[in-house]
Amino acid sequence: MNNNGNSAIENKIVYSAFEKGFYPFFNALPQDVPVGWMIPFLFIIEDIQFLIYIISPFIYPKLRDYFIKVFIIFNPDIDNSLYFYIFITFLSIFILYMYFMMFSHFKSNGRKSMSKKSLWIYNSLYNIFFKYLLSYVYCFYARSIYLCNFADSIKGIPKCKTPFSYIIIGISVVEFIFITAYSLIYSNFNFNTNCLSHSMYCGTMHKANCNAVLFVKLILAVLINLVTYILDDHNVNTHSILIISEIILFLSFFYLFTVQLKYQPYYSIQVNNYRFGTYFTLSIFSLYNLIIIITNINTFQIVCDISPFLIPILFIVGYNYNNYYNKKIVQRIYKKLYEKKLVSNLHKSTSINELKFNPKRLKNNNIYNSLERITKEVYIKKEIKVYNNVFECEIACRFLRKNRTIEAYLLAKELLNEGISQFNNDANVYLIAWYYLFSMKKFYKENNLLQKYDPELFNGDQILISVMEHKLDFRKKYLIHKALNHLEIEKRENSTNVTTSDIEKSIKMEELKLNAVKIHVQGLQEIKELFHKLKSSTNSKDIVLYSSNISQISKIQKLGNSHYANLLRIIPEANDVIKVYLMFLKDILNDDELVIKYTNMIQKKDENYPIKGSKSNDIDNTIQKTKSISSSNSFGSMPFSEFSTSSGLGKELKKKIHTRNSMIRNFVSPIKNLQFRIMSFVFIFILFYAIQVLCILVIFNYSQKKAENLNLNINIPGAIKESTFSVRMLSYDLMLNDYSTYWQHFFSLKGTLVYMDLVNFGLINEIMGDIKTESSLVIPVGEYAFDSYEQGTLADSYKRYISNLKYCANREMLKENETVFDILYEPHFKYFILNSKSNFDSVFDSSKEILSNSILSAFNILRIIVIIIAIILICINFFMAYITFVPLKRATNKIMHSSFRMFRHFSKSDFEQIITEYDEKIETLCETFEIDENFNNTKSKRKTKSYTKIKVIFTFIIIIIYVLFLLVPVINISNQTRDIIALIQKSIDICIILFRYLNKKI
Repeated sequence: MNNNGNSAIENKIVYSAFEKGFYPFFNALPQDVPVGWMIPFLFIIEDIQFLIYIISPFIYPKLRDYFIKVFIIFNPDIDNSLYFYIFITFLSIFILYMYFMMFSHFKSNGRKSMSKKSLWIYNSLYNIFFKYLLSYVYCFYARSIYLCNFADSIKGIPKCKTPFSYIIIGISVVEFIFITAYSLIYSNFNFNTNCLSHSMYCGTMHKANCNAVLFVKLILAVLINLVTYILDDHNVNTHSILIISEIILFLSFFYLFTVQLKYQPYYSIQVNNYRFGTYFTLSIFSLYNLIIIITNINTFQIVCDISPFLIPILFIVGYNYNNYYNKKIVQRIYKKLYEKKLVSNLHKSTSINELKFNPKRLKNNNIYNSLERITKEVYIKKEIKVYNNVFECEIACRFLRKNRTIEAYLLAKELLNEGISQFNNDANVYLIAWYYLFSMKKFYKENNLLQKYDPELFNGDQILISVMEHKLDFRKKYLIHKALNHLEIEKRENSTNVTTSDIEKSIKMEELKLNAVKIHVQGLQEIKELFHKLKSSTNSKDIVLYSSNISQISKIQKLGNSHYANLLRIIPEANDVIKVYLMFLKDILNDDELVIKYTNMIQKKDENYPIKGSKSNDIDNTIQKTKSISSSNSFGSMPFSEFSTSSGLGKELKKKIHTRNSMIRNFVSPIKNLQFRIMSFVFIFILFYAIQVLCILVIFNYSQKKAENLNLNINIPGAIKESTFSVRMLSYDLMLNDYSTYWQHFFSLKGTLVYMDLVNFGLINEIMGDIKTESSLVIPVGEYAFDSYEQGTLADSYKRYISNLKYCANREMLKENETVFDILYEPHFKYFILNSKSNFDSVFDSSKEILSNSILSAFNILRIIVIIIAIILICINFFMAYITFVPLKRATNKIMHSSFRMFRHFSKSDFEQIITEYDEKIETLCETFEIDENFNNTKSKRKTKSYTKIKVIFTFIIIIIYVLFLLVPVINISNQTRDIIALIQKSIDICIILFRYLNKKI
C-alpha cells in the first residue's frame, strides 16, 4: 500500500546536536539481550539480588546457614584483593569502551556505525552487567569506596589515607556516576515499540519502571554497603541502624510496587504479575522485618526459621492480586466506555427541543415502551472519564496481541481515540496510539491483508502531526524520530516494491558469495605455490617445506566447502552459485561424485529454466574457459563433458576412483585405527579420573562424619576432669555439711553430667564399643574389702563412670546417724578418690585420639590413592602419546612422502603448464567477480609456521600439570587437617594441665 500521507508529514521538531549524535546510535542498538529466552532468567537473577537487603545475619542472627548461602548468593563480599582488582579493571575497561563508542558516534553526528556483531557484544554486556546485574555492580562500587577500612583483613588492599586508597575511591566514585548517567540515558531508549511482538513478553513502551528500579538499586546499594558502615564507625546503635535501613527499604519497595501497579508497563500480564509480586513481597517483608526488629523478636530461633517461608507466600499473594487488579482495570475501562457511549447515543436521540415541542416523536422512538430503562436510567451531568491515567489507554489495547482481526483493531482504535480525547495535552497517548496503529498496519502488510481494507483506516499521520505540537522531552523526540524513520522506510519500500528484509538479504547473499569466491581464489593460489615448490625441488627432504601448503589447502577445502554449502542451503535454486561451486569441487576439493551430482543438477536446470543476465553469462564464460584450460595433470583433470549423464562413467574416472579407494584402504584406515586407540585411552583416562574423584568424595564424606563426631566427643577428657573435680568438691561439702558451696558444685556437676550422658554416651557406645583401654581403673568394694582392678572396653569404663557420677550427684546431705566415713569409704565416692590422680587420664585420654587418628588415616589413604592414580594417569598420558601420536606422525609422513613421490615423473614443462592453467583460473575468477588478484598477497608473504607438534606437546604438558595440580589441594587439606587436629589436641592437653594444677592446689 502506498500511504499518500507519508510525504505530507513535515518534521517540525528541532533536534539539538546531542540528539542528532545519539539517536542513530541507539536506533542501531538491539532492544535487549539478543536471545529472548534468556530474559526471564535474567529477570529472576535481577530480583534475587534484592534478597540480600531483606534477609541477612544482621537482621536474623540465628538464621540457618543454608538460608544464608541462598540469600547472599549475589552478595559482593570483597574478601580477596585479586578478585577486586580483576573485576574493577574489567568494569573500568568496559565503561571506557562504552563511552568511547557513544562519543565517537556523537562526534560523527551519527555517521559512524558499528557492525552487528559489535553491537551484539556491546549491548549484551551492557544489559547483563549494568542492567540485570546492576545491584551487584552498585554494591561492589559502594564497598570499594569504603574498602580501605578493611585493609588489615584483606591482603593487598591499601590502607586509608594513602595515595593508592584515594585513587581507588576516586575511580569507584567516578565509575559509579558514569554508570548511573549512562543508565539514565539508556532507559529513555530501552523499550520495544513493536506492540504486537509475540516474542517480546518482557517488552515495554514505558521507561518509568526502569528509572524507578534504577534509583532504588542506587539508593539501597549506597545505604546498605556504605552509609551503614559509616554510621557504625561513628558508634551509632546497631538497632537504630537496622530500623532506619528497614524503613528506607520498605519505602523504596513500596514505591516500586505502586509504580508497577499503576503503569503495568510490560506487554505480558504474567510478567507484570511477577514484577508486582516481587516488589510487593520485598515491601511487605521489609515492613515485617521492621516490626520484629522493634519488638526484638528477630533473635528468636523460631522467628529465624519461619521468616524465609513467608517470602513465597507473599509472592503468591502479590502475583494473584496484580492479576485481579489488571482484570478489574480492563473491566472498568470497558464498562465506562459502554456507559459513555450509551449516554452519548441517548443525548443524540433525545434533544431538549424534542422534549419540549415534539412529544409524539418520542413515541415514535419507542422511548415510552421501555419502562425499566426510564425508571433506572440516570441523567449524567458530569462527563464520564474512561481512563484514570494515560497508561491505561495502552493496557486496554493489549488484547490485540492475541486477537488481530479487523473488528479487534477497530475497537482498539476507538479506545485510543477515547484516550486522545481525554488526555489531549499529553504527548504519551498520541505516541502510544501511533505505534499501536503502525504495529497493526505492519502485521497486516506482512500477512498480505492490507489491500483488503481502506488505507485511511491505518493512517496515523494526523496523530504524528498532532504530537509534534506538544511540549516534548528527550524521549518523546526520540520516539517521533523513530516513527518518522519507519515511515521513510515504508515509503521507499512502496516505491520500489521491495521490502527492507529482501534488500538486506540480497546484500548479505552478495557478501557471502564474494567471501566464498575469495576463499576459492586463495585455494588456487596455494595449489599454484605448491606446484612452484615441487618444480624447484631437487631433494626428497624438501617435502618438509610443503607441509604448510598442504595444511593451508586442507583448511581452505573445509572452509570453502562450508561457505558454498551454506550458500546453497540459503538459496538452493541459485545456478550461478552451483556453477562456481562446481569449479571449486573440481579445482580444490577434487570430489568427483559431487561434481557428477551438481553437473547433472545444473544441466537439468539450464534446460528447464535458462538463466539470463550478465552475471550468469560471465559465470558461464568462466566455466567454458576453465574447461578449455583443463589438463590431465591438474587437480581437475577430467574434462567437464565427461561427467554428463550421456557419457556415463568412463574408464579414466573408474580408474581414478579405484585408485583413491585403494589409497584410503592403505593410508586412511590405519589412521582410523589410531583414532580408535586414542578414544580408548581417553576413555581409560576419564575412568581413572572419575575413580579418583569418587575416592576423594567418599573419603571427604567419611572424614566429615568423623569430624562431626569428633566435635561432639572432643570434650570428654576435659569433661572427665571437670566432673571428677566437681565430685571431689561435692564430697567435701557433704562431709562438712557446707551449704554455701554445695549448690555451686552440684549444678556444675549436673550440667556436665547431662551433656556427657545424652551426647557423649551414645557416640562412645557406637564408635568405641570394641576398643580396649590401655590401663586399669580401681573398682572399690567397701570399707574393709580389698579394691579390685578392672580393664575393659572404653565404652564399659565410660558406662561405669557415668553410673557412679549419677549416684554422687544424687547423694543427699549426711543424716544424723551418718558420719564422714559414709562418704569417705562409700564405693562410688571412693571410685573418684582413687582414680582421680592418674587412672582416669590414662584410660579416657585415648578417646580424643581415636577419632582424630581415624580422620588422619583416611587422609593418608586418600593421599596414597591420589598419588597412585596420578602416576597411572601420567603413564596413560605418555603411553597414549607413544602408541598413538608417534605412529600417527609416521603414518602422515608416509602418506605425504608417497603422495609427492608421484610427481617425480613430471617434467618441468608439465609443472609450467599446470601453473599456467591455475594462473588463468585465478585471473578468470577475479575478473568475473571483480576481485583484486593481490588481495591475499599480504597474508601469503607472512606465512604462519605449523606449530602442530608444539601444540600436541603443550597439550600433554597441560594434562600432566592438571593431574599434578589435583594433588595440591588434597595434600594441602590433609596437612591442614593434621595441623587442626594437632591444635585441638594441644588445647585439650592445656585444659587437662589446668585441671591438674587446680587439683594440686586443692
